[in-house]
Amino acid sequence: MVSAGTLLTWVLQRPELITTDRPTVPGSRLLAALYHESHRCLAMTVIAIVGVGRSGSSSSSSSSSSSVVVVEAAGSVGTLAAAMTQQLEQSGLLPALPAVLQAAPKMAAQRRQQQQQQQQQPGDWRVFVSLLDLLLQSLMQMWRSVAQHNPAMLRTVLPSALPLLQHLQAAGRLLPSAAINTAAAASGAFRHTAVSSSKGPHEALFEVQFEAARMLCELGESTKLVDRQELERGSMLQLECTRKLLADPAASELLLQLLAAHTHVLHSNHVTHRQQQRQGPSKASHGSSSSSSSSSSVMRVQEAGNGPKQQLRADLLPIPSFHQHPDMLQQLPGGQAYLDAAVGCMTTIPPSDYCLADTLQVVMYRTRICLQAMTHSVQCLLGATHAGQALVISGEVVVLSAAAVRLVLELQLLAAALMQRQHAASQQQQRQGGALNAGEALLLQTTQMLHLQIRAVLQVTGSSSLPPELLQQAGLQLLQALAAPLHQLQLCYPGRLLAGLAPHWGTVVGQQLLAFRAAGAGMPVMRVGVHASVVPQGQLPALAAAHPEAYSAVLDCFLRSPLAEPLTMFLAADMFVHPLAAVLGSQELLGRSVAVASLVSALTSLVKRAVQFTQAAASMQQAAAPWPADAASGEGCERTAAICYPAFVTSLVDCILSAAASGVWKAATAISKASSSSSSSSSQAAASVALLAVVLARCVVQLADAMEAAGPQLLFQALGAKPGYHMTWVPCGMEQRIELVQLFSDCEGITEKLQWQFWQLGVLGAVQPLLLGLQALGSVGAPGCGGQLQAVETEAAAAAAGPNEASSSSSNSSNVPTSATCGSSTSSSSSGQQVKWSHLLHLQQSSPECAAALAAFCGKWPMWWEELVPDSYAHATGSNAVLEPTIKQQFADAIELCRALVAAAPLPVVCNNPSCESFSATSEAAASCKACAGCGCRYCSVACQKADRKRHRGACKRMAAAG
Repeated sequence: MVSAGTLLTWVLQRPELITTDRPTVPGSRLLAALYHESHRCLAMTVIAIVGVGRSGSSSSSSSSSSSVVVVEAAGSVGTLAAAMTQQLEQSGLLPALPAVLQAAPKMAAQRRQQQQQQQQQPGDWRVFVSLLDLLLQSLMQMWRSVAQHNPAMLRTVLPSALPLLQHLQAAGRLLPSAAINTAAAASGAFRHTAVSSSKGPHEALFEVQFEAARMLCELGESTKLVDRQELERGSMLQLECTRKLLADPAASELLLQLLAAHTHVLHSNHVTHRQQQRQGPSKASHGSSSSSSSSSSVMRVQEAGNGPKQQLRADLLPIPSFHQHPDMLQQLPGGQAYLDAAVGCMTTIPPSDYCLADTLQVVMYRTRICLQAMTHSVQCLLGATHAGQALVISGEVVVLSAAAVRLVLELQLLAAALMQRQHAASQQQQRQGGALNAGEALLLQTTQMLHLQIRAVLQVTGSSSLPPELLQQAGLQLLQALAAPLHQLQLCYPGRLLAGLAPHWGTVVGQQLLAFRAAGAGMPVMRVGVHASVVPQGQLPALAAAHPEAYSAVLDCFLRSPLAEPLTMFLAADMFVHPLAAVLGSQELLGRSVAVASLVSALTSLVKRAVQFTQAAASMQQAAAPWPADAASGEGCERTAAICYPAFVTSLVDCILSAAASGVWKAATAISKASSSSSSSSSQAAASVALLAVVLARCVVQLADAMEAAGPQLLFQALGAKPGYHMTWVPCGMEQRIELVQLFSDCEGITEKLQWQFWQLGVLGAVQPLLLGLQALGSVGAPGCGGQLQAVETEAAAAAAGPNEASSSSSNSSNVPTSATCGSSTSSSSSGQQVKWSHLLHLQQSSPECAAALAAFCGKWPMWWEELVPDSYAHATGSNAVLEPTIKQQFADAIELCRALVAAAPLPVVCNNPSCESFSATSEAAASCKACAGCGCRYCSVACQKADRKRHRGACKRMAAAG
C-alpha cells in the first residue's frame, strides 16, 4: 500500500502529462498506465476491506455463531482500515490529495479555455472524475464501514477525513456551470483504460458527496453510542474529533447541496402528480380529504351555502421551487448543472439496489439519510457554539442562510404531500400497519430539521427572529410548513391518542408552537415566573397581519390535535393574540370572510380545549388528587398545569376575550362612523364584527359554565400553586430547553371569595365591550338616556310582528343589508356582491327572546351602557378590594343575556352546538360540515345537531321564515 500510494502521489504531481492527448509527448502513455494501475490497486483494496464488514453483517442473520462473526468482522474492518489509512498517510497520498483536488479542476478549466479558443472539445476532467469516482468514493465507504462496525478505531481515520472533506467542497466550487461530457475527451493515453468514462464531474462529485453523507450519518450515530457509555479518555477524544468533523461548515455545506439535489427530484415528482390529478378522473376520489388546492392558505375554509367545508390536499398544494432560487443555486457546485446531474444519477439507480419498489422510494430513502446527517451536523454546531468553541457567523455556515431555511420549508411541504399520497394509497389497498410509511418518516425528519435550523440561526447569529426578509418572502411557506405535520396527523390518524403514535409525533411535532414562536420572536432568556407581557413578540404581529388565515390555521390544527395539552395552552393563547389584533384592527381583513372564518374557527377550538381541561381539573380535584410541591418546574409541572388549569382560564379571559371584545367595540364604532359608505367591503366588515361578537359571547358562556362547575375553591388553590406553562425555547446547546411562564394572583393575601369576585369582574369586563360593539352595529339596541328603554321594548314587539318591518327601523340601515338570508347566510350589497353572516346584524329584531332579555337586563342595570365595568367597581379590585354583592348578580344576569344572544344567532362557520366536545378534522370550520335543513347553520355531526335541537328550534323557525 505504501508503494502504490507513493507511486500514485508521484504521478498525480504531473497531471498535465497524464491527460495529454498528444502521443508524441515522451512518457505520457507510461504515466497514464502507472496512474491507472496504482489507482486501481488502492481502490480494489479499499473495496475488499469494506467487503469484510459487509460479509460479517450478512452472516449475522444466517449463522448460530453470528455474534462472534460480527465481532471478528468489525475488528477486522477497523484494523484494516486504520492500517491502510496510516499507510496512505506515510506514502504522502492523503496529504497530497487536497492539493490535487484543487489543481485538477483548475487544470481542466485552463484546458477548456484553450480548446474553446481552438473550437475543440471541452477541457479534460478525467483525472478529477477518476479521483472522485474510484479513490475518494472508496475511502468514504471504508471510513463509513469503520463507523458502522468498529467506532473505536475512528480516531485513527478522522484526522484525515476532515481536510479531505474541506478540499472536496473547495474543489466543487471550481466546477463549471455547464454539463461536461468526459466521454468526448476520452482520447489519447486514456482511451483504452478504465479511467475513460462518460461520467461528468458534476455526477462524480454528487456520488462521492452522497458516500460522504452516509459516512457522516454513521459518525453521528456513533456519537450517540459514545454518549451512552462511560467516557474514557479514548472515547472522549473520538467524540471530540467526530463532533468537530460534523460541526465543520464543509460538512453542512455538502449536506445542504445534497438536500437541494434530492429536493429537486421530489419537487419534479410533485409537479407531475398535480398535473396528473388535474387531468385524470382520480382527482375526484381521494378519500375524505378531497378538495381543491389553495396557494394562499394552508387551510381551505368554505362558508355555509357554498358547499361542505373541505380538508386540505397537501399533494395538490402548489409548492415553490426554492431549491432553484438564485441564492440556493449560488451555493451549488455548478448551479443548475449540479441539479441536472443529480437527476440523471438518481433516475438510473436500480431500486433493487436499495431493496425498494421504485425510484421515488429510493430518493426518499436517500433524502432521509441526508437529513439524518444534517441533523447531527447542526446539533454539533449548536453544541460547539454553546460551549464557545469555534464560533462562526451565519455567512460561513450556509445551512443557516435564508436560502437553506427556504429549502427545508420546501422539503417539509413535499414530505407532507408524500405522506398524504401514501396514506391514501394504503387506504385504497386496505392496508393497515403500525410501521411508519416513508412519507411519514420523511415528514417527521424534516420537522426535526426545521426546529434545529431555527434554533441554530437564532443561537449562532444572536438574532431575535428568522431574518425579516425571509419572513416577508416566505412567511406563507413557513406557516404552511409548521401546519403540515399537524394537518397530516389529523387527516391520517383521526381520533388517535398520542400514546398510539410514533414517538416523534410527541417529542418533535409536539413542540411546533415553540418553533413557531422562536421563528418569529426568537429565544429570549427569561426567569421562571416572568410576566407574559414582557416577552418580546418580534415579527409575529407582522406575520399575522400578512397571512391571518394561515397563521390561525396553525393554531387551530394544533389545538385540535392530541398534541394539545394543558402545559401548551398558554403559549397557544399568547400566539393567538396577533391574528386577533390584526383582523380586528383592519377593515380590509374584516372584509375578507375567509380570514374572519379562520380566526373564529381557531378561537372556538381554543375555548373548547379550555373547557375540556377545566372540566378535567375539576374531576382531578373531586378525586382528591394531591397537589405537587413544586408547581413551576420539575417532573410535576405537567400534572400541575392540568390540575391548576382554572388559573389559566382567568388569564385567557383577560388576554384573549377581553382584548377581543374591546377590538370588536372599536371596530364596530369605526364602521358605524363610516356609515355613509355602503360598499360591500364595509357591509362585510360589519357582519364579520357581529360574527366575532356572537362567538365571543358564546365563549364567555362556555367558560363561565365550566368555571362554575369547577368552583371558587379550585380557582383559589390553582392561583396559589403558581403553575408554570410553556412559553419559549431558550439557548441550551445541542438540546433545547423550554422556559415556563408562571401564573399567580397579583394581589397577595386575598380570600377565596375575593378571588372569585375578580374572576367575575374579568368576565363582566369582556361582556360589556362586545355588547357595546353590537349596539354600535345596530344588531342590538340599548337605552342611552330618556325613554330609550321604551324604544327597545317597542322594537321587541315589532320583531314579534315580523322581521321585515322590524328591520326597517334599524338605526344603521344605511350601511348594513336590510334583509338577511338564512340558507346561505348572505345578502346582497349595493355592489351586487354577497355579504356573509348578515343575519347577525339583526339579532334583536329577529328574536323576541333576545329583545326581551336585553330589555330586562337594561332595566335592571341602567348604568351598564354609561360607565365601564372597571370604573364602576374600582373599589372591588386591587389589594384593597372589598366584596361587592352586586357583582355576583350582575355577573349572573350578563351570562344569561349572552346565553339568550347566542340562542338567537345560529352560527354558519363553527358547530352551532355550544356543548360540542368534538375535535375532529383539522379545524373547527372544516369539521362543521353538516348544514341545518331549516336555517343553514352548521354542525359537526348528526349527534351534535340532535343534542342542540331543543335549544335551536325557535331561532331556526324564525330564520327559515325570514327567507
